[in-house]
Amino acid sequence: MATQWNSETARPQPVADGMPLKALLRHAADEAGAIIRSEANVIKLEIAESTRAIMADAVKTAVYGAIALLGLLSLLAFLVIGLADLLNGTASSTTSLWASALIIGVLFTGVGGAMALRHAKRMGQDARLKKIRSEIEADKAFLKEEWKRFDPRGPA
Repeated sequence: MATQWNSETARPQPVADGMPLKALLRHAADEAGAIIRSEANVIKLEIAESTRAIMADAVKTAVYGAIALLGLLSLLAFLVIGLADLLNGTASSTTSLWASALIIGVLFTGVGGAMALRHAKRMGQDARLKKIRSEIEADKAFLKEEWKRFDPRGPA
């Protein structure tokens, strides 16, 4: 469940030019508080989403890792059965056993390992908090524009 966030609703409203300094400072403090509260809410939401995604990927990684481990055990069985055939010098009915152990081992290890790796990489991507970073960049740009508007030295 993705959370939709509209950062435009958190932007301050224009201030009248003739406001007294005390009212202007109060307005600026109120707006700064509103921005900080809304950003804190965005951070909480994104951390909750990222945590859920990381946990889901961690579980999938563990499951696929277990499948890969079963494949490694099958490969170990292949080696044991194949070595027994070599030591006996006969190609008996155990030939089908070591061949089936090899096929299952390669299949489980390949698929399980590939899927575990895929989900492990996704865990790192989920932890980057992309929305928070983009919100911070948007806020920096907004504050720069506002500063230019109220800068007593005039536009740069």
